[in-house]
Amino acid sequence: MMTAELADDGAIVSIAYLSRDREYPQGGLPDEVFDRLVALVKRPFGAWCGHHDCDLDPCGSGSPIKVKYKGQSISTCCSTDILVPGENVVYSAPALILHYIRAHHYQPPAEFVDAVMRCPEPGSAEHVAALRRAAPGNWFLQSIQCSSET
Repeated sequence: MMTAELADDGAIVSIAYLSRDREYPQGGLPDEVFDRLVALVKRPFGAWCGHHDCDLDPCGSGSPIKVKYKGQSISTCCSTDILVPGENVVYSAPALILHYIRAHHYQPPAEFVDAVMRCPEPGSAEHVAALRRAAPGNWFLQSIQCSSET
């Protein structure tokens, strides 16, 4: 059963698209997992037209929570996503996941955390191959090329 922060769209599972209208799991996350997420967000899958702002309180009430991690500011909005290959699924998450974790104590699902820790470098041939293996029937993921192929 999918929780409020998980949305299944075939072989792609969207996670961490949070909204003030839905509850979400809260807890802690080890720094090594957060560090890996930071690295993945620095090499996003792609950028979208426009952006998404955090609407969780108090951010959505006009008082955004400002968070820094290792001297870097974590944004309260984003226009990029990351793709993380899992066992038989690909997870899609907004770059805003960093803000949700640090400012709102969002706890991603364990299976996503495991996939993050095993995820090859985004854009690498290994990453593209893992995406294709995780979702062999998804035409979109099958069309993705690694950085060296573009």
